[in-house]
Amino acid sequence: MTQPGAKFSARPRQEWAATARQALLFALPLVLVALLAAQWLDADFVMLRESAQRQGAQMADELGATGARAVTALSSIAWADVERADADPQNSASRLWQVVYGYNLNLLILQRKGERTIFPPEDPLAMPKMWEEKLRALSDVADLLREGDQLNGWFPHISGEYYFECRRDGEGAARNENCIALSSKQIFPQLFAALDVKSNNMPNWSFRLRDPFDRVVWRRGESTASQQSFMLSGALHNWVIEIAGAPPPRRGALGRLALAAPLALVWLLLVFQSRRAQNALLVETSARAALATRLSHDLRTPLANLKLYAELISRKASGPEIDRYCAVLTEEIDRLDVLAGETIFHSAASAGGGGKKSAADPGALARRIMTRYENLLAASGCSCELSCAVDKILRFDTSAFERILINLLDNARKYAPGRISVVIDWRDGILSVAVRDYGGGAGGAVAAPSHGMGLAIVRELTRANGGGFSLSGADPGLCAKATIRAEAEGSSG
Repeated sequence: MTQPGAKFSARPRQEWAATARQALLFALPLVLVALLAAQWLDADFVMLRESAQRQGAQMADELGATGARAVTALSSIAWADVERADADPQNSASRLWQVVYGYNLNLLILQRKGERTIFPPEDPLAMPKMWEEKLRALSDVADLLREGDQLNGWFPHISGEYYFECRRDGEGAARNENCIALSSKQIFPQLFAALDVKSNNMPNWSFRLRDPFDRVVWRRGESTASQQSFMLSGALHNWVIEIAGAPPPRRGALGRLALAAPLALVWLLLVFQSRRAQNALLVETSARAALATRLSHDLRTPLANLKLYAELISRKASGPEIDRYCAVLTEEIDRLDVLAGETIFHSAASAGGGGKKSAADPGALARRIMTRYENLLAASGCSCELSCAVDKILRFDTSAFERILINLLDNARKYAPGRISVVIDWRDGILSVAVRDYGGGAGGAVAAPSHGMGLAIVRELTRANGGGFSLSGADPGLCAKATIRAEAEGSSG
């Protein structure tokens, strides 16, 4: 006997040729589009590059002005502190020392009149050793001043670079020189904060700032090979800002071919594999359908025999317990018989067709199911409680509802025995079943698997009935929630 689905096991060569032709037809337009796109990119490249250069220059000006303003603001504050200290000539030296220590020795002050140093006084006990070494570098800068000069810049030191500003007026004995220098420890935090704020308004670009000694002191974003360098001015003169974000290098004819050929090859392989996977799926689906048909047929005979023996036991024995057990056994056998009959439609249901709908009370149906399985649940150490917010008759796939609830209860019983709560609700045409455990198993609720056969069946049943499935932590335990479509009895479609 020929098995169903055997006709899918081999495909004629003509179909493989048709697949190849179809893939080629899809690939040729793709190659044409890729070539046109590459040509357009080449033609537009010069414009993009010039636009990027203008943008980069504008960004460099804005960042440089922002950084220079931050440095100048700090130096202006330092000059104001020095001038306030000089306003009291009698206590000028002590007040200037207070200013220096107020900056944690990160401020250098040099005042000279003629050939005499006014501040700091030549008192080795009053001058910290490290501060004195830094001051020598500032003195070397002041020696370069000429009348009317106002000089600013940066000089290096082992403890970090310093920004200085020096002023000179007069000649000979009337010459006045005033210099201050701020350490990078004092300047960089505010400088970098100002640059961060400014660069936040420049997305998709990366920046690097180099000091006059070619050290990268600030960066933002990932630098690339395509970058522009700009020299800054003002308080940051001799500093360099590097900006990246220009378009990629131009591609020639080889680049266009290198772009188009892999795309065409990938598309060809995708179409080929798609057709091949489709054929394999047809073969597998047919084989499963044939197996399901055989199994559903073979199961009916032993199920009928089991039902007969359950009735014989009920007749031979007496007592309420025996009658109740036989009733449960008969009901389970009937349910298995229905499942065996529905197996042949399993594939159609998983595609979204759903099962047959009937009218039922979800709460009453759930109570019957839990009563049927109360002995099995109790034997596993489970106590089950039900809360139902539905007080009306609904039309839904009762068989799917039953299988969903049974699988969720069985999953909780196996992996987290203990207290189990079931909550049933209905709103906006969606019937929900939530089964929560409280992590009573040896591995805790978190150890319960989320990919077992039972939950896979639940997922498939909910999809077939227009619903969904979710599994979430409930602290403690896990909560599994399944939904299916349901409508009030008597309402229109």
